[in-house]
Amino acid sequence: MRAKIAKIAAAALLAVGSAAVIVATASASEDADTPVPATSTSGQPEPGSTLTESPSSTLAPERGSTTAPPEPGSTTTAPPEQSRTTAPPPEPDQTTTPPPEQGKSPEQPSQSYSGAASHFSSGGVPGACGEVFTDSDFVVALDYRMFGDGPSKSPQCGRKVVVTHNGKSITATVLDASPTTSDAHGLDLTRAAYEALGSLDQGTIDITWHFVE
Repeated sequence: MRAKIAKIAAAALLAVGSAAVIVATASASEDADTPVPATSTSGQPEPGSTLTESPSSTLAPERGSTTAPPEPGSTTTAPPEQSRTTAPPPEPDQTTTPPPEQGKSPEQPSQSYSGAASHFSSGGVPGACGEVFTDSDFVVALDYRMFGDGPSKSPQCGRKVVVTHNGKSITATVLDASPTTSDAHGLDLTRAAYEALGSLDQGTIDITWHFVE
């Protein structure tokens, strides 16, 4: 009889302990917002009860929070500057022909005349142009009709003439007038000028002549 009472008491105690465990477990589940399965008095889960694991608390990164890559073309690398060193152009040829000096234009032949030439001596006196010359100077005296007989100095004074005889030519200066020439285009030459063309023994020679402009 006593043994039977002892078993009943032990069973009651066991039932009370199981109920306490269930209540404590339920309370903890409510605090954690997680369902807790009922536990049998033997500590094993009841048949048919399934424990559900709570999902992982690892947070996935929100979409769109990833930093966008730089837009194409926003980052450019400046090309290296091209070398600006250039070879200087070759200097132009600086050799130039100097222009002719003013007042020294080349001599141009003018109208040609034909006549006879004789020779004379200056005698050391000034000619019709007012200048003194010697027999060794190349001087020509024009016929008085070509020289002119005006009151002022003749414009023919100082002009150059080229006289030619038999392929020989001289250049002489007009400094006098001659009243003895055979024609208007005849000339009188100083001894030196005459001898450069022919012999004094000839007396007169045929010539052609022209002014040098």
